[in-house]
Amino acid sequence: MSARHANVAALALAFAGSSTAHAAVSGVQWTPDSARILVNKDVGVERWAITLNLSDFSATGNVFFSDGQAPSFIWCEKTGENFASDIGELNLQYRCFGSDRAVGGFTSPDWSLISDQVSLPLSFFIPEAETCDLRDALNGSSAVTAGSYWNCGGSDGPFEFQMFANGTASSTATGQFDFDALEEGCRIARLADGSYLDVEYSPSRDHLTLYETTTSVDRLIVSECGRVDF
Repeated sequence: MSARHANVAALALAFAGSSTAHAAVSGVQWTPDSARILVNKDVGVERWAITLNLSDFSATGNVFFSDGQAPSFIWCEKTGENFASDIGELNLQYRCFGSDRAVGGFTSPDWSLISDQVSLPLSFFIPEAETCDLRDALNGSSAVTAGSYWNCGGSDGPFEFQMFANGTASSTATGQFDFDALEEGCRIARLADGSYLDVEYSPSRDHLTLYETTTSVDRLIVSECGRVDF
């Protein structure tokens, strides 16, 4: 392993062990085609610029060094996940490779294994929360008393979404399901079908952002939602 790769490996271990949460401040934005989430985050004295591909959870990016070295390149493939129910966090497991810049073309030996035990919390890719209180985002006490719905669209197309004070929610894409919005603010919930859901609410814009996984957790669906009153 080159000296540069050794530096990247040390950073990856620090990165994997760093404490991140919904409240952690980092630069997060998604692309206009709803296909990727972009993150800029300082790890120690280095700057990590990471792109999460929603279609397969793979992560790519660069590490920028503070000592004038040229940036290193990072590519990570998802190998698994585990759910910490006590804190409502989905931890993504990765195998990561690093490389210096290419010279004279591309060769596969340019890439070296950094670690096959890198863990990133999904909340790393979620912007800083405006509030953890979802009370004002509810659509009523139950489906029979609903006074509004959320009109959503994003990486998996349009649908309507509702959530209620009685601990249920519904989506025209997936049907009705149990989801206690009053308990799950700033937390990722594991649903009965094995998928995961995070609901983030912006009171200032009366806007929802939904983060959903497939049941096999091989894809992330991100949607933005505006309220429609009946």
